[in-house]
Amino acid sequence: MEQLAIDQILRARADAAAGCADARAQLAALFDGRGANFVEYGPLAGRTSEVDDDAPADGLVGGVGDVFGRPTVAAAYDRSVVDGTQSDRNQKKLDKLIFLARTNRWPLVVFLDGDGARPDDVLPVPPIVVYTRGRWDVYDGLAELSGWVPTVAVITGPIRDGHAGIAFLCDTVIAVRGATVGSGDGGRATARPVEDLAARGDIDLVVDDADAAVAAVQRYLSYWFDDDASSAAADGAAPGSPSPTAEGIGAIVPDNRRRAYDMRKLITAFADEGSVLELGRGWAPSMVTAFARLGGRSIGIFANQPLSPNAGAIDSVAADKAARFVELCDAYELPLVSFVDNPGYMVGPDAERGGIARHHARPLSALHHRTVPLYAVQVRKAYGLGPYAMSGYGSSRLVPELRLSWPSVESGGMSLEGAAYLVKRKEIQAAATPQEARAIRDGYAEQMRDVASGVRAGRTYSFDDVVLPEETRPRIIAMLRRTVRSLPAAKKHPVDPR
Repeated sequence: MEQLAIDQILRARADAAAGCADARAQLAALFDGRGANFVEYGPLAGRTSEVDDDAPADGLVGGVGDVFGRPTVAAAYDRSVVDGTQSDRNQKKLDKLIFLARTNRWPLVVFLDGDGARPDDVLPVPPIVVYTRGRWDVYDGLAELSGWVPTVAVITGPIRDGHAGIAFLCDTVIAVRGATVGSGDGGRATARPVEDLAARGDIDLVVDDADAAVAAVQRYLSYWFDDDASSAAADGAAPGSPSPTAEGIGAIVPDNRRRAYDMRKLITAFADEGSVLELGRGWAPSMVTAFARLGGRSIGIFANQPLSPNAGAIDSVAADKAARFVELCDAYELPLVSFVDNPGYMVGPDAERGGIARHHARPLSALHHRTVPLYAVQVRKAYGLGPYAMSGYGSSRLVPELRLSWPSVESGGMSLEGAAYLVKRKEIQAAATPQEARAIRDGYAEQMRDVASGVRAGRTYSFDDVVLPEETRPRIIAMLRRTVRSLPAAKKHPVDPR
């Protein structure tokens, strides 16, 4: 073999290994052993075909490594090389990685920092050999992966145009605080902080720095891997360990039915120690969605938030948030647990302007079409159509595998206070003072609360059982142990891209 050619290859490899320092650091932090067994694709790709090309890896480092011992495909754009832009050549590299993810059912992670398509990219002359590209181009390839394997975008710096397209075709978007998302509109660059996009539901998780972003990706993937090694590494606790607050879970809900409480504390007490990862905290505050583990098993939890401005009522964005999360868990065969405490759907002119008539159906449809187990727990109130958005219809094609209630529940077609205004309308209108009117209303509500109590609901078999709060965790664990997570041979459905 000609020595000159060998020397050129060795020098080119050394240059590639030294280039794209940020991208290589991100992948090294993601993979086990700092990427000791990383297999890189296209390290010699360049901006040109010249031997002394000055664009290492053409600005995109990608390949296959291991996360918690499980194969994972990952790529990272590096802004130091031609502004991290997309070229015909580096996109072919990403095409190939998408092909590997699809073929082997490996998750895909893409770190993004760059200015979209390279404006002066010159398409190459016809190649001597067939390109080593995958079956799909980047965008339709990401759509193909949706619902088949988890796809995660990590926005580490300013991104524009095509990079935003990649991000929002992924299942989950994680962003580093201070990064921006924008576009070049006729030469006028626009950009919005990722914090603003998180408040609209475009970004699922905002973290403080690149290290926190990598840790979040690893934790996210651990739910997909769903094994003891992944959970122990991600949670920092023995698999299946209860939370330190587990025994006090019942004390989280106040005795006073009008007092709010933080549903996040209840979820933390219910799940395994250190296992909760909340998505979408910045938007739709009346709905909480989180991945967690229970008895060592990966699960998805969606719950009403009584502490929100809507007191847990479901508005349009909360309906969208719950529906997409149900789709995500169902696609990847993660059992669902719902905690119900809401006064129903939002109504009135504001809700109608927000599209509640159209959006309210989304969680109902998602729950109807799921095939993963659902364990529903009613904590306190559930009125109108609200409980059906959290657990489906009791007479539908697919009912919850287990529907539990706590003794503190109250249910009905409308709130007890609302019913009081109908039943006691004359007495309330005839009251001498507002205080007297409220007393009539509240007295009726307390009387009807006993009628709608957990015991009576249990007597009428409205629930499979009425349990003490501390019995909830072991009861659902017992059911989880009797179900096996098995990924279907064919994709069930894609996940709504937002």
